Amino acid sequence: MATSYADGAQAREWDRRYDAWGREKKAKPDEFHDYEASEQMRTQALADRAVRAIEERKSLRRRITATMAQMEMVCPPKGGAA
Repeated sequence: MATSYADGAQAREWDRRYDAWGREKKAKPDEFHDYEASEQMRTQALADRAVRAIEERKSLRRRITATMAQMEMVCPPKGGAA
């Protein structure tokens, strides 16, 4: 039994527009993934991570400087060190 391409296209259109009981399908926005929102969240997370890394480096520098100052009090550098 041969069917024409037009019959197949008509059947696909029916499947796309109507459910099994012949009622028209309505789009449900929650069924679709919002790629732009997820990309914005990822971009924001990367920006937050960069800011956090800068703050951590500043904090680490302060802690190292304080530790070096304590070490120099206990054991002063000899000669003309930097």
